[in-house]
Amino acid sequence: MFCIMVGELLDVSREKLISLACSVEMIHTASLIMDDLPHMDDAKVRRGKPANHMVYGQDVAALASIGLLTKAYEVVLNDPILPNDKKTQIVSKLANAVGINGMVGGQFVDLKFSDESMEYSTLEYIHIHKTASLFVATGTTAAIIGDATEDETHAVKTYAKNLGFAFQVLDDLFDAKGNTEELGKSVKKDKVNFAALYGEDKSKKVIEKCTNEAVEAIGIFGKKSDKLIALGKMLLKRNA
Repeated sequence: MFCIMVGELLDVSREKLISLACSVEMIHTASLIMDDLPHMDDAKVRRGKPANHMVYGQDVAALASIGLLTKAYEVVLNDPILPNDKKTQIVSKLANAVGINGMVGGQFVDLKFSDESMEYSTLEYIHIHKTASLFVATGTTAAIIGDATEDETHAVKTYAKNLGFAFQVLDDLFDAKGNTEELGKSVKKDKVNFAALYGEDKSKKVIEKCTNEAVEAIGIFGKKSDKLIALGKMLLKRNA
């Protein structure tokens, strides 16, 4: 959805964005399968159903995650519409978001730091790299397809980074307060949780601040940004 909405900002047809949107969702799903494994977050429920490894075993789950990641790049590279130079840029950005400079790097720090040794800057690093990095990659790759200017790309990147961070802090809040039935996933499994460390009030202030900064960033698009503004406010009000 976010990919398509950024494309609309830049008057890009949905047809040109379908491969990218599918690729991003494959990466996202792969990360969830991997994150649920016993040696990661050890979660048993995902989207209201048993986690992948609970049904098919850890070996198949790991292979499924790897398979989705590699297929994600293949889908973009085989797109019949996108020019080759844009395919290369897109795959490079997606790979960077997944690798040591993105989700892998964030997950490593998440695994190796305990709550007792956690400073705000470390927690910020984890949330930016584990979650916001894929938001940013989605927005900036859609911007590549739309031939965005440098200012437009920067605006989309700022929006995506802030929205991704707000999304994760809100997710932490739900994890700390909610239950499996409401959220459709295992709770209190996060080794690092913003709400648990800093409390509900500070969490809500950070969510509001980041959402406002995200909305402000895309002001350069005028009325075209209405859907992205609505998306930010919708995430702010979600309850699961």
